[in-house]
Amino acid sequence: MINEYMSRQFVSAPKHQALSAGQPADLGLFLASCIRRRREELGLSIERAAQLTGIEPTQWLALEAGWMPNLESGLLEAIAGTLEVSFPCVLFVADVSSAFQPLPV
Repeated sequence: MINEYMSRQFVSAPKHQALSAGQPADLGLFLASCIRRRREELGLSIERAAQLTGIEPTQWLALEAGWMPNLESGLLEAIAGTLEVSFPCVLFVADVSSAFQPLPV
């Protein structure tokens, strides 16, 4: 039950930010914004979140800037643990973000 609540908190958009399919650029950063918002809700610094996840702070900064980790790396699972949300929830948000990432030029 608590994990379900935390997962809802992870994917909820801030009241001032409406998400819609008409804004693909925003959806491309959906994972990044969810990660940043949840880290802040937990009161974790970037350094502490990175340490708990087992990555460098620069990698965490890249996550919050929109970098999409490889699923096979296991990093999404570690992020879910650090942010106290379910892995399927993080995976879903990552899939949505991936679908709306801008194509390389």
